[in-house]
Amino acid sequence: MLNDLERQVREFGTQGIFHFGRPLTAHLIETAKWLDKWGASSTLVRAGAFHSIYGTEEFREKAVSLDQRPKIQQIIGQDAEALVFLFCMGNRHTFFDGQVAAPYRIPLPSLGTDVEIDDPTFTALLEIEAANIVDGALHQPDAPPAAGPFWLARFESVKSKLPIQAYSTARDVLTNWTADAVRDRMRAEGWLTTDRG
Repeated sequence: MLNDLERQVREFGTQGIFHFGRPLTAHLIETAKWLDKWGASSTLVRAGAFHSIYGTEEFREKAVSLDQRPKIQQIIGQDAEALVFLFCMGNRHTFFDGQVAAPYRIPLPSLGTDVEIDDPTFTALLEIEAANIVDGALHQPDAPPAAGPFWLARFESVKSKLPIQAYSTARDVLTNWTADAVRDRMRAEGWLTTDRG
């Protein structure tokens, strides 16, 4: 499935969009691989492979415009695409603002509205975010030193909502994060050829 997903995301020009020194393709597929490794459903893995295809509040590059949602739905299914849409359009900071029970309210700032989601959807979005941040932490050599503790505290606040594998991986990666280790990993993977990459 992961090979097919990689081929499919490449069709949208993701090799020509860069995400912290790597083609967006690499980030999308690595995010999906973490979800697969954690035992996530195929719907969630497919969503992970497309999780920022419409751009996000933090990552503004759009490989696909929203008018192509039906095409993405055909490729990964309506349920997976619905998660992608919420992940891209939603203010993900609200995932960590202390909402403790469904329905969870997620603002969609670029659309000028918000949406209520149920517990399984909230958990799925948190798991995608965990995979997204884990891959980001492993591949962002210029992230500030405060990034690890910042995200660690956020995932600690939703620990009860995350699958144990996702939480444990996020905790381990973020606890041990150092810029030098990231640079070494990026060089080993061929993404970084200078210290500033």
